[in-house]
Amino acid sequence: MRPESEHAVLGEQQAYYRARAGEYDEWWERLGRHDQGPRANARWADDIEELREIFDSLPLDGDVVELAPGTGYWTELLAGRARSVTAIDGAAEMIACNRARLGHKAEVVTYVQQDIFGWTPPRRFDAMVFCFWISHVPRRRLAEFLANCRDALHVGAPVFFVDSLPEPTGFAVDQVPPDDHSEMTQRLLNDGREFTIIKNFYDPKELRDAAHSADIQLEVGHTSTYFQYGIGQAI
Repeated sequence: MRPESEHAVLGEQQAYYRARAGEYDEWWERLGRHDQGPRANARWADDIEELREIFDSLPLDGDVVELAPGTGYWTELLAGRARSVTAIDGAAEMIACNRARLGHKAEVVTYVQQDIFGWTPPRRFDAMVFCFWISHVPRRRLAEFLANCRDALHVGAPVFFVDSLPEPTGFAVDQVPPDDHSEMTQRLLNDGREFTIIKNFYDPKELRDAAHSADIQLEVGHTSTYFQYGIGQAI
């Protein structure tokens, strides 16, 4: 993708998530256009439970940085165990939803409205989490993104991420299937507006190799149907 095209798509991607903030949780909760029927919804719930068990098993405490925290599902979990959470998101609307979800739990969270591609770590943290974000990183920026992540972490700090697998029932019923040969895909909102965003389904080896080049030891796994996850450590 040419840099000027990439810049335009990343701008549209941010606009999409700003506009989607109020309906984002419908996807996670399998509501409306995201309801794929009892069987698929049950598999979805089982996969979330598997992710929670992995998440709960990791030492994500101390001072944690969360990239692209969105509406706060993972932020709320972190706030219950970390000394502090620094949550960095480019969309003020997402941050507002996040604060509303956490309520008094937000007392341990510092919110930073910042384009993640323009974020420079101000210090080193004890752990890092980013959920449903890495697929929105353009391929040519993957190594740079992971190197920036490493710069934000103490040696030995754990890293956890999760993202989607290319399973059709993991998306809205009216979602156009992503093109395997393109980094871009189209997304609809409930009101019919359409946006072009970056969507990459990274191969585990590609992620491991890129992480290794950034001094992050990474293992990549997946749940039965819907999610890819990574468990890593800064080295």
